[in-house]
Amino acid sequence: MGLGIGPSGRARGTARWPGLGGGPPERDPGRSFRRRVAGGYGGRRVRGGSGAVRRLLRSARRRGVGLWPVLVLTVAAAAGCGLPTDETAQAIDPEELPESLRPGFTASTTTTVPAPLLTEPRSVYLLTNPQDIERTIVVEVERQVNRSATLEEVLATLFGEAASPEESDAGYFNTLELFEILSARVVDGVATVDIVHLSPEGEDQPPSADELEFAAAQLVFTVSATEGIDGVRILLDGQEVSVPTSDADAEPGSVLRTSAYEQFQPDFAPATTTTSPAEDENDDENEGESEDEEG
Repeated sequence: MGLGIGPSGRARGTARWPGLGGGPPERDPGRSFRRRVAGGYGGRRVRGGSGAVRRLLRSARRRGVGLWPVLVLTVAAAAGCGLPTDETAQAIDPEELPESLRPGFTASTTTTVPAPLLTEPRSVYLLTNPQDIERTIVVEVERQVNRSATLEEVLATLFGEAASPEESDAGYFNTLELFEILSARVVDGVATVDIVHLSPEGEDQPPSADELEFAAAQLVFTVSATEGIDGVRILLDGQEVSVPTSDADAEPGSVLRTSAYEQFQPDFAPATTTTSPAEDENDDENEGESEDEEG
């Protein structure tokens, strides 16, 4: 068939028999073309699945989410909902239960006990005035300190602490309780101890000569009891000062040893002066000659 002219004046193709030569089939007057393409010509679309799944898929398409993750989640949710359950409670033999669930089980708690602090006694020196000795002497006592305690830590047991009640009952006293230790270091066998004297109000103030001498005696004997130390240099608030000893005042910065405080030792015996018989006879003769000259 030839070309014809349509109502609008345009050429139109030769008419074809419906369904032949690739021509379009006759349309179903009851359904739109789009719906027939989606469901197949001449058929009905089958709606299946739950409404929740359909809503989930539509939401995924609107948000641009792929269908595979949605399907995986859907299958997992369905599997979780399908766990078998018993309609009635079942009795379980206690022997089949874990020990923590068996009747009469008592949970035990674990308590961590800290390791005990290892201490040892160390010798320090206090002072006393015994009735049979008319002078002040040092007396050895013990203090418990850590085994790894430094010299400063050992000395710190004397500073700011009065003698214990038992020590006080024995007549001991501690002059170093009037002082505060600032530092203590050892170099080449000599300890340098820096101290400061405190007033009753806790303020720094210069000590008296007796207070400094008694404090120095305690320090010298206590430090000398430490192995490897044979002398002490005492500073007062960081300054080298003249420290009183048994004989005289030591020069500032001097190294002090126990020999400088021998009068504080309990067994100290003052030197006595003795005269021989010959000296006594000479003294008598001299006295006789003096009397004759006067006569």
